Amino acid sequence: MLALRLPLRLAARAGPSNARLATPVVASSLSASRSYRTKADGSTTPRKKEAAGTTVPKNKAGLISKTAAKEAAAKKAYKLLSPEEQAAISEQAKEAKAKEQIKLLKAKALSPPKNRQLTNWAIYVRENAKDRAQGSPVTTVIKQLAEEFKNLSTREKEHLNHQVNEANAKSLREYEEWLHGHTPAEILAANNARLQLRNKLADTGNKYMPIKDDRLVKRARGSWIIFHSERFSSGDFRGIKAGDAAKDIAVEFNALSASERKKYEDLAAKDLERYAREYREIYGVEKPDWSKKTKSAPST
Repeated sequence: MLALRLPLRLAARAGPSNARLATPVVASSLSASRSYRTKADGSTTPRKKEAAGTTVPKNKAGLISKTAAKEAAAKKAYKLLSPEEQAAISEQAKEAKAKEQIKLLKAKALSPPKNRQLTNWAIYVRENAKDRAQGSPVTTVIKQLAEEFKNLSTREKEHLNHQVNEANAKSLREYEEWLHGHTPAEILAANNARLQLRNKLADTGNKYMPIKDDRLVKRARGSWIIFHSERFSSGDFRGIKAGDAAKDIAVEFNALSASERKKYEDLAAKDLERYAREYREIYGVEKPDWSKKTKSAPST
């Protein structure tokens, strides 16, 4: 290897008239000096810089040390606080963490457009209530509109039906366009986030209902659910309250023999296979392990 400092030699040769030019060249050459590797033919090429070691850069090391110092000072100050003050700080940190979690869940929950399917009456009120609302009680205006709505002519009803159909078709189209702009996996994640938000914000009145999407995989049904669905749809419990019917069906299910129950267990096993296959095909990942969470018949 041959180390050359060409700019320095040129600067040394420069006379007084070239002093201005020589000075910046010398300064830059000190930082730009490089070593050269000699090739077989005698030519030289600049040597590549050596790979950086594992040592942390000074500026980064300084930031880490400052952060560690701040954390150490904060811990030291925290220990000097009274138990009540420590409890207050811990509660504030817990609340801040909960707010951040709510914020992240809301981002995952998505914001679909409202697919409102209007009625003739809703359209009629929307078009006619504004002009009469000024200076009149709302109840009076609604009564007047209801009376007029009953006496609409056939032509007026036809026009109203046309408006309803157009408005509902537009609302549905906008919703489906938004829906298909997201993958089924994204809608599934949004619904999971919405479920958590419903539980966490139950006392605030916020309702994060599931996003309806026919592309989503239907959950696997257990043997009890299959038996309940079969019995309830048989017509034997027509006119009986759903709760009372469920109790009677549970009694029947628990009274099944092992051979009778096997029919529904086999159906449940097939449905679980279907669920695993569709989950893999639609979401691109393996299904979660729900085998231990399938609903069983209520005890009687």
